[in-house]
Amino acid sequence: MMESILVAVDISRVSGSAFKQGLALASSMRAKLIAISVTPKYEGNMNRLKIDDANRQLSEPFRKSLEEAASYAASLGLKIQTVHAVGEPAEQIVRVAEEEGVDLIVLGNAQRSKVEQVLLGGMTAKVIAGSPCDVLLVPEMGEIRFGKILVGVNGTPASSAAGLRALELAGSYGSEVHAVTAIDVPTDQSLRYGVLKDARKKGFKALEAIVRQGEKLGLQVITDLQEASPAKCLTGYAKIKDIHHIILGSKGYFGVSDILLGSVVERVAMVAPCPVQVVKKGD
Repeated sequence: MMESILVAVDISRVSGSAFKQGLALASSMRAKLIAISVTPKYEGNMNRLKIDDANRQLSEPFRKSLEEAASYAASLGLKIQTVHAVGEPAEQIVRVAEEEGVDLIVLGNAQRSKVEQVLLGGMTAKVIAGSPCDVLLVPEMGEIRFGKILVGVNGTPASSAAGLRALELAGSYGSEVHAVTAIDVPTDQSLRYGVLKDARKKGFKALEAIVRQGEKLGLQVITDLQEASPAKCLTGYAKIKDIHHIILGSKGYFGVSDILLGSVVERVAMVAPCPVQVVKKGD
């Protein structure tokens, strides 16, 4: 059961949308909501430009975003805790998450092109890499719903943790669970005797494992095995089946460059039509 949720807010429209969704989620779970806004630390010398009280002026829009968030929550009869920090955004978000012992970090996720993701997605990647808890990426105008949950499984401990999280949510919300395994064998290797057969066998084994876990909890799991890249399988399946929530495992020890330059998480988050939850606990 989630007891506290941390939502990052700033001056962007996508973060405002994510905050409202995080607030609704916290309210439904009766969890404490903490809103954090981070003013990036300025290393230059604005005094040379005769701008007095530079730190205060730089922080003003970020503090205002927190005030607006608190005001919106109050209009719904809800209270939130607000935190303003100065520094590297990802570091401050992770620091507060650790200090407060939160169960989930919610971030707005602007869908971008590949180049934009590399240039502008660093903060999200760093939060995922350093987070002590799950991270939920909410696209602009996206809605947090758990009617249909899709989880990617491949037999690794990380994907097993993701599968358990999907079943936990399904048990709480009466969700329909879908599990997909992608067989992505390079063409040169697939021609070798037994390689593709072994990959399929491993894939079926991973699907059978989550089906058995679901049966123990009285939950039915719909499964599918496809031969394509994991990101293509998951995003395509999500659109066809009108999935509401995607859950992916995270190894928890990858570097930031791994996320930015081609991980399944990054590729799915770029085009997913719904929120994407990256599971960290249980890795």
